[in-house]
Formats: sequence, structure tokens, C-alpha cells
Amino acid sequence: MLKRFAAVVAFALPFALGVQLAHAQVSKVPGKPDFSADLIVGGIDQSDPEVAWAGVHIRLGPHWHTYWRSPGDAGAPPDFDWSSSQDLTAADVEWPAPRRLTEDGIDTFGYTDEVVFPVRLRLRDPDTPAHISLNMTLFVCGTICTRNDLHFDATLSPGVRFIGPRELIDTWRNKVPRAHAAGLSIASATLLTKPEPSVRLMVIAAAPLQAPDVFVDGDDGVVGGHAQVVARDGNSATVIVPLRGPHAENPGKALSLTLVDGARAVEAIAQRASDPGRRVDHAVTNDEHRGRSRDATWVMLAVALLGGFVLNFMPCVFPVLALKMFSLVGHGARDRRAIRARFVASAGGVIASFLLLAATLSVFKVAGSQVGWGIQFQQPLFLIGMMIILVALAGNLFGFYDILLPTVLNTAIARKGSEDSAAAQFINGLAMTLLATPCSAPFVGTAVAFALSQGPWQIVEIFAALGIGMASPYLLLAAVPQIGHVFPRPGPWMLVLRRVAGLAMVGTAIWLLTILAQVADMQVALVTGLSLGVMVSLWAFRRQGAIPALAGTLMTGIAALAIVLPPQETQPTATDITGGVQWQPFVPQGIDEMVRNGRTVFVNIGAAWCVTCKVNDAVIAGSNAIRDRLTSDVVPIRADWTRHDDALGAYLQSFHRYGLPFDVVFGPGAPTGIVLPELLTQTAVLTAIDQASTKLSTSHRQEQIQ
Repeated sequence: MLKRFAAVVAFALPFALGVQLAHAQVSKVPGKPDFSADLIVGGIDQSDPEVAWAGVHIRLGPHWHTYWRSPGDAGAPPDFDWSSSQDLTAADVEWPAPRRLTEDGIDTFGYTDEVVFPVRLRLRDPDTPAHISLNMTLFVCGTICTRNDLHFDATLSPGVRFIGPRELIDTWRNKVPRAHAAGLSIASATLLTKPEPSVRLMVIAAAPLQAPDVFVDGDDGVVGGHAQVVARDGNSATVIVPLRGPHAENPGKALSLTLVDGARAVEAIAQRASDPGRRVDHAVTNDEHRGRSRDATWVMLAVALLGGFVLNFMPCVFPVLALKMFSLVGHGARDRRAIRARFVASAGGVIASFLLLAATLSVFKVAGSQVGWGIQFQQPLFLIGMMIILVALAGNLFGFYDILLPTVLNTAIARKGSEDSAAAQFINGLAMTLLATPCSAPFVGTAVAFALSQGPWQIVEIFAALGIGMASPYLLLAAVPQIGHVFPRPGPWMLVLRRVAGLAMVGTAIWLLTILAQVADMQVALVTGLSLGVMVSLWAFRRQGAIPALAGTLMTGIAALAIVLPPQETQPTATDITGGVQWQPFVPQGIDEMVRNGRTVFVNIGAAWCVTCKVNDAVIAGSNAIRDRLTSDVVPIRADWTRHDDALGAYLQSFHRYGLPFDVVFGPGAPTGIVLPELLTQTAVLTAIDQASTKLSTSHRQEQIQ
């Protein structure tokens, strides 16, 4: 306490002595604060003629520092007064990320060496010269603290654009924390009161946190202590920040949190716990934690059931329509027990595929890898395995052989030797689901995001519910087998349907081969050789006519092309013109910069294996209204997640999304982004663009000019 009192006295004494500095000249009083200050003007913003950029450039000598907007235990922030300016309506000072300065147990937040405070100037009339007048109070401390009153004048002429200082201003604007940064975001920030006042942050980071610090401001009666990383789980981490001060237990104003980790910095607003009487922290009892977790899990289980059912109607089922169709026909001549067995087997395959996905994702998550919905399509071995299964199913449909379970199980659930055995139905359901789930859907994204933020058991629970939801049509048919009799009776038409379905399986295998050509390199030769060998061997052994020969020929041609042609680049390095839209490459820092400059940005992330993404692309290409916006006042940016990419995965997770498709619109009216639904419509896209393009009220964190 004595040290803290001495620091406050040392800071306040120069103010009582009346130390002042005008026009950025160095003070002549004892102590000689070593700094210089300039007002630099960057010119008119290219994207908005009513906005100009300026900066207050402070250079500090060795052992001197100045303060952030919240100074910490001692000090005071700079004060900016623009009221003497002419033809300005507002000025918004931005604050670059600070650093913690600790001396004798006293923490202050600020800057050493150099800092530029970027200033967004709102012009009253862009065609009239604007006179910029700044009266500034700057507090500079070293062995003593000094108050320095500065005055700056500048004139901004009409039409002056991005002159030399703009590069320096832009450099420091990139250091201003935003809601999202490249590979770093705050998923949640919760105020806690027990056992001590604190804030708990759930952080998502593409690269592990190195030396994170958190700065708290918003209420002068609250000061944040040193951040502590109390848990790490893959790309996520839990950070606790102790709070102290007279308002620590009950802040009277919203607390803003600035997380800084090296060159990365993001901001968030702390939220109070939903139940003030039960605020807890990382020391919460296991019983309380389990109770809360189960409440949320029950809700998400219901969401997952609904999402699984919706998956049956998403465009991602296109590659497996033949499988779904064939699994539903040919029941007319069967008895009720046989119908029930076939539908139960199909449902079992669907649910088993989701459990397999859950187990795989749980293993990856425990191992610290990045996980997401549909990432199996980024794995060459998965694509190879699915091609083998599809070729095997095609052979079954062509009549080369019957797929049977072991004798004991097969006898229990189906007639042994049946050409449409329950085993085939089970494998059909398994393959159908693994192929139909590369894309997200309404409710699915919510359930998956919750599951992947939890432990392995919750992942299994949620994915099992998704499987039951997707299998619900089969379970309904199994519960009411009389419905099976409404399907046509088997006849000669079934032979034609079998061959059509078999060709569809071969076509789907070829589609997977084209994806593999983009995901992998040498693995392409392996999978094409294996698939071709299986197909040709079966044809040569059975010699069942032209259909297998045609399938083998198609596989041979595609295999040769896949081996000869080089793999495609999945991440564009230059502009990509598609459907008349000139898409720009994905650079998160560039997006933030364009939004700060007042531009509206449309970000599209897709993948070669995401069928719903292709449907959305058709919506964009087929709408003249959307194309007009993307080729005029909106910057279109596209990224491809066909191949595994940690940075893209972390970017999706920063929006609490774990799968594709993903579309988001940024702009002056939506600096943190408007996430669009999985299935795009012209109305949804245009509404989001209009909302994001609407400028926010200039009263938000701006000083009004009288």
C-alpha cells in the first residue's frame, strides 16, 4: 500500500506544479520528459469520401512511457479535444493494443518507445477544406510523471488522398484490437464473483497462446490483474483474470476486455453469469458443473435430433440419392418381419456412421488436433476407404456377389443368401451417411459446435442424436412396417434399377476420386489402382455383360486423368473470376483493414466436397442482384477448405462454426460480421449486405464536435 501511495504522489505532484508543454516542444522543467509529438494527416479514405484519417504520433525516449485509455494502478490516459476544429462532425480515436508495465508491484498499461493513435475524422463537407485543431493533454512518466498540454493545427484540402503518413497510420491501425483477429477470438467472457471477483475467458487460437495478457477497462472502479491460463484443450484455452477495486464484485458499467498475445489482439465485452445467485468460477464444484452441463446437453440433444432429420433434405445427399432410393424400394412382396429387419439395418448403419465420426473426432480432439464437421473428406485414407466401399456396393448391385453378415447374425435378422440382405442394407446406411455429411445444415451447426466444445462423452451423445435424427425415416418405417407394402412389388424393373444404382455408385466413386486428386498427391495413384483392380477383377471373373465393362472403362479413364493431371491448388493466390465475380484471396488481416476503411466484404468459404457450397455458388451466380453488388460496392473474398488448413479451421471456430458452407458479411454496420444461413437465398444475402453497409451511428465511441 505504501508503494502504491508513493506512486500516486509521484504522478500527481507535477500536476500541482503546473508543468505544461505546448506545440510539441520538450519541457524545460527539471526532469526533462523525453518525448516528441506530431499530428500527421493521411488524407481522404478511398472507400468513403466523408472520412479522413489522421494520427497522433508520440515518440518516447528510453525509460519513458505514456498511457492507454485505462492506465491501470496509476497514471491517466491522453485527453483529446477537437472542439476548435472546423468542418468536422466527429473524431474517433483508436487505441492500439497496450503492454503491461510493472514496477514495484504497481501495474500500469501503456506504451514505450513509440505509438500512433489513429484518428477517424468525419468530414462535414468533403468538398470544403477542413481545419483540424487538437488540444491534447498527454501524461508522460519516467522517474517522474509530467502533464503536457499540446496544441496542433492542420488543414485537410479537398481531394487529398493517402499521402505519405497514411502507411504509418495503417501500420498502427493494424495493432488496434478488434472482435476478430487472424486465428484468435474470445468465444465467451463471463464475470464471476466466487471465490474472488474475476473474469473467465474461453479463447480459441489457431496457434497456441504464448504469453497472453488481458486488459480490463470500462469501469474506473475495476482493475484487472495478471491473466492466468488455467486449462488448454487443443485450439482452445481457458483464461482467468482476477479483478480488484471498489466495483470489482459488481461493476456499474460494462467491462471491455482486450486480450493481447504477441502481435495478436482481440476485444470482447464481459457478460454476467445468467444466474447472479450462482456465479461460479473455474473452482466450481463438480456437482454444479455437471448439473449445468446436463441442462445444456438435453437442449442440444433435441437440437441434434432435429438437425439430423433436416440432413435428409440437404443438397449434400445428392451423391447418395441412388443409395437412399434403393434402400426404400422392393419391399412390396416381403412380410412385415423382413421389412422391419431391412429398415432397422439401414437405420443401424446410419447411426453407426455417426458414432464412428464421434469416436474419430474425440480421438483427434484429445490428441490436440483441430476438429470440425466434414473434415473426414480432407483425409486421403477416408476417401480411399469410401471408394472401396462404393465399388463393393456397386458390385453387389450388379449381382457379382451378395454382401452377408456372419451366419449367426445374418440368420437372426435376414434370410441368408438374400440378394438384398440386411448386411447390405447396413453397409448401405453406413456409406450413405458418411458421404452425405460433409456439409452443415440448420440446427446441425449448433449441435456440432456445442459437441466439439465439450468432452468425448458429450461428442458421442450429440452425434448419436444426430444419427437417430437422420435415421428417423427408417425407424418410422420399421415401427410401422405396413408402410413398406405401399412400395412397388419386385419385378423386372428392379434389375434395371439395380444397374442404375450401381452406375450411380461408380459415379460417386469417381466424384470422390476427383476430390482425392485435390486433397492428396501420390495417394491418387494408390486409390485409382486399387479401385480399378477391384472393378476389373470382378468384371473379368463374372463377365456379366456391358454394364461392368462400361464401369471399368470409366474408372480406367478417370484413373488415368487423375494420375496424369497435376493436383489442383485449393487456396487461390490471385484473383479468381467465377460466375462473373472476381473473387479475392482470403487474407484475414486484409478483411479487417477493408472494414476499418468502411468497405463491405462478403467472405465465402467452401470446399470441393461440399455439395451445398456448390448449390450456394449457383444461387450467387444465378442472381443478377447479388452479382451486381459483388462487382460494385462489395469486396468478394473466397477461401477453399478442401485441404486441411488450421488457420481456416480456427477462423471458422472464431464464429462458433465447425463446418461448411460458411458465408459472412462484414462492413461499417457489422464490423464483427453477419453469418449467413447454410442454404443461401437472394433475400438473405442482399439483406445482410445492406445491413453491413449501413454506417454505425457516429456517436459510438466518438467525440462529438460542437
